[in-house]
Amino acid sequence: MEHPDWVLKHKRKGTELRFIRGTYYLYEVKSRWNPEKKRAQKITGRLLGKITPNGFIPSPKYELSHKPLRPLTVKEYGATYLIFSVIDDVINKLADIFPSCFKELITAASMKVLHHCPAKNMDFFFRCSYLSERYPDVSLSEKRISSLFREIGSMRDSITSFFRSLINKRENDYVLMDATHLFSKSQSIDIARTGYNSKHDFEPQVNLLFIYSVSLTLPVYYRIVPGNLREVKAFTLTLKESGIKDAVLIADKGFYSEANIKRLEEEGLTFIIPLRRRSALINYSPLEKTDKKGMDGYFKYSGRYIWYYSYPLEGGRFVHCFLDERLRIEEQRDYLSRIETHPETHSIEGFYERQHRFGTLAVLTNLRASQEDIYIHYKSRNSIEVMIDAMKNVLDADSSYMRNNMSLEGWMFITYISLICYYRIYRLLIEKHLLSKYSPLDILKYMSEIKKVKINGVWYTSEITTKTQKVIEKLGLHIT
Repeated sequence: MEHPDWVLKHKRKGTELRFIRGTYYLYEVKSRWNPEKKRAQKITGRLLGKITPNGFIPSPKYELSHKPLRPLTVKEYGATYLIFSVIDDVINKLADIFPSCFKELITAASMKVLHHCPAKNMDFFFRCSYLSERYPDVSLSEKRISSLFREIGSMRDSITSFFRSLINKRENDYVLMDATHLFSKSQSIDIARTGYNSKHDFEPQVNLLFIYSVSLTLPVYYRIVPGNLREVKAFTLTLKESGIKDAVLIADKGFYSEANIKRLEEEGLTFIIPLRRRSALINYSPLEKTDKKGMDGYFKYSGRYIWYYSYPLEGGRFVHCFLDERLRIEEQRDYLSRIETHPETHSIEGFYERQHRFGTLAVLTNLRASQEDIYIHYKSRNSIEVMIDAMKNVLDADSSYMRNNMSLEGWMFITYISLICYYRIYRLLIEKHLLSKYSPLDILKYMSEIKKVKINGVWYTSEITTKTQKVIEKLGLHIT
C-alpha cells in the first residue's frame, strides 16, 4: 500500500506505518534473530502515535516517557469535559462551601471516576489531562493529597452543608437507605472495628451508611459509622443530621424489627419495609387456594403480571403481598433441581413447606398509596444496589488505607463526589434513552479518545472518530 507524502515524512528507521480504520499509526519495530527459522524476525513494539495531515500526534505513554526531553503536548480532554459539563452546578456549590480547596477536590474526584486510581497515581493522570491547563495552580502530589484528605475531613459541617444543598426543598421524595463496609488496614482509625460484613468476613472495618434520592437518581448523603455497629442503630441520628423530612424510607429485609418500626413512627417517617418470607406478619392463606379469588387484583410491571392482596394491622400499618407468577415458576424449578444436587439441604418436604411462598414479596408500610405504586417504589431500591456496586467495583473504593479518622472522612467525600459524577452521566443516559446501549464507563471511554493537541504553542482539539461523534450527538454535547 502506497502512503501519502504527509505520512511518509514521519517514517524513520526502526518504525513502521499501519493504516487502521482510516487512521495512520506509527509503531516502533525491532529485529530479533529467530534460531528456529535461522533468520531475523520483525518484532512490533509500542505505539508511538498517530499521523494526521496536521502532523504527528504522539501517544500519551510515549510522550510521558520522553517528558524530560520535551514538554507534554497531547492531553486527555473529552472525558473531563463531559464530567465538568454534567456537574457544573455541583462545582459552583463546592466553590461556595470549600473555597480554599474546591479545585483540588473536584480534580481528584474527576481522576478517580475516570481512571479508578488510588491517591498516589492521581497527579500522573492529572498532568496527562487538559484539566492541568484549566487549573495550573492545582497540585495532586502525594503530599498535597494527604493534606487535602485531612483538610476536608476536618470540615464535617461543610460536608453536611453540601448534603443539605442537594436535599434542600425536596418534598415527598423516596429515600433509599443502605450500608456497605470498607476494610481498614490502619491502626490509627479508631472507628474501625472488627465485625462481620455481608460476605461473613470478620476483619477491621468501617461502615458507610448511604441515603439515596430516587427523584434525583443520586446519593444525597452518607455517614461513616463504626464497623461493628449495625446501620439500624445509627439510623435515627443519621436522619436527624441529614435534615430529611417528609420522605418515604425504602430499606431492605434486614432492617425490619418492631423496635426499628416504632422508631420510624416516632420520627414521623413513612416507610416501605420488605418482610422475610418466614415473618409471622404474613398471611399466606389467599395463596393456598387453587384460584385467584382471594387476591385483590393484579397489575403489569416490566412485562410481568403481578397479583396482590392486602390487609391492615394495628397502628395504621398495612401488609401488601405480591405474587410474581413467572418468578414463582423459576423458584420452584430451582428448588426441585437442588433436591438432586443438594439433598442435604433440600427435600420434597421442604418444597411442600415453601410452595406458597415461592415468587412472593411482602412489605410492611404506613404509606397510603395503591399497591402498584408501592411495588414500583420498592423495586426502585435496585438503584442503591447499583450505586454501591459502582462505588466498590467501578471506583475501586472497597478498601481504605487512610491514617486517621479525618483522612478517611476526606477520602470518602472525594469518593462521594466521584459518585455524583458517575450518576450524573448515568442520569444523562436515562434522559437520552441510551442506558440500554451504553454504560457510564462506555461513555467515558469514548470521550477519553478526544485529546487536546498543542501545536506551535496553540491548543487544538484532536480529530474525533465517527463512533465518538455519534455518541456526542446522541448525548447532545457541543464539544469543540
